[in-house]
Amino acid sequence: MPETNRCSLNPTKHILYLSFLLIAFPIQIYAQKETPKKKENYRVRMERFRVKKKDYKKYRYYAAGGSFNFLTYFGDLAPANNILSTEFSQIKPGVSAFFQYRYGPRMSLKAELLYGRLTGDDFTSADPNDAQAKGRYIRNLSFRNDVLDFSVMSQIYIFKNYLDFKQRKFFNIYLNGGFSVFYHNPKGKVPEFKVNDERYPNYGKWVALRPLGTEGQFSDHYETKSYSNIQFSIPFGGGLVFRLNDRLDFTFEVNYRVLLTDYIDDVSGTYVDPGALDNDLAKSLSDRSLEEYSIMTGKERDLSDLEVTSYVSPFDGNRYNILTERGSIRGGPSNDTYLVTSFKISYVLNKTKSSEN
Repeated sequence: MPETNRCSLNPTKHILYLSFLLIAFPIQIYAQKETPKKKENYRVRMERFRVKKKDYKKYRYYAAGGSFNFLTYFGDLAPANNILSTEFSQIKPGVSAFFQYRYGPRMSLKAELLYGRLTGDDFTSADPNDAQAKGRYIRNLSFRNDVLDFSVMSQIYIFKNYLDFKQRKFFNIYLNGGFSVFYHNPKGKVPEFKVNDERYPNYGKWVALRPLGTEGQFSDHYETKSYSNIQFSIPFGGGLVFRLNDRLDFTFEVNYRVLLTDYIDDVSGTYVDPGALDNDLAKSLSDRSLEEYSIMTGKERDLSDLEVTSYVSPFDGNRYNILTERGSIRGGPSNDTYLVTSFKISYVLNKTKSSEN
């Protein structure tokens, strides 16, 4: 019997094997071709996507919001070099509303309307035991000023965002600066007594200081010019932005406003002769150094070691008692400033029309 070749294969098996390959391989290719790929998450795709600067206009957007603010005054009644010793009672609240336009990967423009109150008080801020502050304690001036401020500021962000508003950073830092115009009207409280010791009927009421000309602005005997209720300032500062969701942001912002006036507190020049002023209220609010009690707190002042001088005014011939010489410094030469600390909430309104196309 002839010997069988062990290496040879059965022809039937060859045919079945080839038939299987011919059927299975095309099915596998078709299945791979027809199986739909899992759709990538929108956010993942956008994170990989970057646009050129010239195309960023498609992703510009608007936002609007409001804030709660704290205003801190620095000026003749509260020098800025004593910022760390600022009394909390002199920090006053304010509110604002703003509109913002994000026009670049790291740039935005913001217009804001702010209303807030500034206050200052020599009795509160000046330590009578401090040689440098004793002069302010003796001066005993005080004021409040309700400010309505409109500002336009540009903001530069540290971290860029080339994407639409939904892809903005969870956290960002920015610096800002710009200009503002504001309306102000400093006021003082009416003292209890006139300079001739008669009692004021409106004692304790707030009155506007500018129309009184407390530094001789309306006197024929002095050349001091009156100041305007409309003034300008240069605000600058920075902030931290936290994204709350696709459209909401929370911002902590600090802005320092350098005012182009030294009369936010109605104090700037020198003491004038009360005889040169044309009404009792102007005389009383021009020099409050002889008042026994603080008009702001009601506390008694320590005047025990001070010497009162009596003289006759050459302007009206009346006798006046004073603690400070006429013509001596009443306020400093530097312009006033104030600090605005803000807690803001903003809402992205929509993309621009160009971004919707």
